[in-house]
Amino acid sequence: MKEYFWFNIMCLSISVFCGLGTFYVINVQNVVNDINELNIALSINEENIEIVPMKYGIPYSVGKKFKDYSTTTVKNLSVIQSSTPDIVSTTKNEKIIELPKQYNLAVPFTSQAPEKNWDEPWQDACEEASLLMLDAYYKNYKLSPLFAKDEILKMVKWEENKGWGNSIEIEKVKLMAEEYFHLSTLALEHSSSRQIKIIENPTVDDIKKSIANDNPVLVVADGKVLPNSHFQNGGPDYHALIIRGYTESKFITNDPGTQFGEAFEYEYSDLMNAIRDWNNGDVKNGRRVVLVIE
Repeated sequence: MKEYFWFNIMCLSISVFCGLGTFYVINVQNVVNDINELNIALSINEENIEIVPMKYGIPYSVGKKFKDYSTTTVKNLSVIQSSTPDIVSTTKNEKIIELPKQYNLAVPFTSQAPEKNWDEPWQDACEEASLLMLDAYYKNYKLSPLFAKDEILKMVKWEENKGWGNSIEIEKVKLMAEEYFHLSTLALEHSSSRQIKIIENPTVDDIKKSIANDNPVLVVADGKVLPNSHFQNGGPDYHALIIRGYTESKFITNDPGTQFGEAFEYEYSDLMNAIRDWNNGDVKNGRRVVLVIE
């Protein structure tokens, strides 16, 4: 009986060890399977690459549902493409491969006469008001009538100290953007400064591309050509305004030449035909130029 007893004990021990070994192998295989099913997807949004974990082929802990994205395969990795491909990054400074049909930036508005007094210097303060709107947009602050009035007066005083006249050409507008507002020193994601550019003979698409890249456009113009029913005496001889957006047929502007100028719309052709620089007072023969900050 003792011989059978120890034989039974030995068989039982072997069975227990075999069972534990089988259980261990099965669990290790499950872990391997889980690892194989854990994929990495790259979510590409402009130039930023976001690592999105995927399990069983479906992303989790992401803001959008998987069905919102189209996918492709790059080096055996699932690449989630943007569901809104209208604006994509091609270089650090230029995006756009396809323009959105409409776009509108939240550019703060002020009239050049914030308190509705159209005497000088307010009569000729459109350049100052336009630059102030750009500054408020890029530095993210609001414009109250009292604040805008005080700032425009400071700008006029700064110009007087330089010996400038009431109306200034676009090169001086650019100089004021650089030296007074220091807009060229604003940091960008990929560089330590911005570029303030004067663009000659701009096209509608040039302007739309700038706006779609979140950069409003400052326009100098022959005010007599601009069809704005709110203008007095047929409009100013020389004018400046901000293009902040566009629709399929019109530019959306912040026009400081009227208290009703916020989001005022001009037909593409009407605004393009009006673009003219100061040209020492010969506005009708002035250059076709605009100013952008990138």
